[in-house]
Amino acid sequence: MDNSEQERTTEMNLYERYSNYTDDQILEILKKHKDYQEVAVDVAVNIAIERKLIHSKQDLLGPEFQAGRSTVFTFFPEISSEFHRKRLVGSIFRFLYLLSLLPLVYGILNYAKGEINQTLLGVGIGLIWFSLSIFLSKTRKFFIFIPLFILLFAVSIITGYGILKKEDFQFMDMIMLVVATLLPLYLLLYLKRLIQEA
Repeated sequence: MDNSEQERTTEMNLYERYSNYTDDQILEILKKHKDYQEVAVDVAVNIAIERKLIHSKQDLLGPEFQAGRSTVFTFFPEISSEFHRKRLVGSIFRFLYLLSLLPLVYGILNYAKGEINQTLLGVGIGLIWFSLSIFLSKTRKFFIFIPLFILLFAVSIITGYGILKKEDFQFMDMIMLVVATLLPLYLLLYLKRLIQEA
């Protein structure tokens, strides 16, 4: 399939989808047209013209359609484009998959030391985290977030306790643990919100 055929297919799919949108939803796309791909804007414009919501694409130059991206700080930035939302969700899931490597590596390193219990713990946590992430990606069921949060906090607490017990306690180790806990926590909460908005 060449580029022109692919563009026509994309345009047809968007037209079919946007045809089911309300007038307000179409106007919302046009108001935020800078956040959308050109093909999506063109389809929304055609539908808006058919419904007599606007006269032509030139209407997008009007002040009501020139609202820029919001500069207000939000803890979870709003993603108005479906294309960008899907890409962000995919990126967060890839991070969650990679995160499962940390306990797996921990387990393998402890196996080299002959510490079987720590090996089983690390490998077990890594496999559980990876399995839950895959399951969440496939089903988008919100209850899966609960064991992920529990696992994250349990590992953080156990690791923190181990750091505090060390004779050569390093404050930087605790800082790294806090960062390593807050980053996946933030991404999990953001992912939950993105899935809810889908």
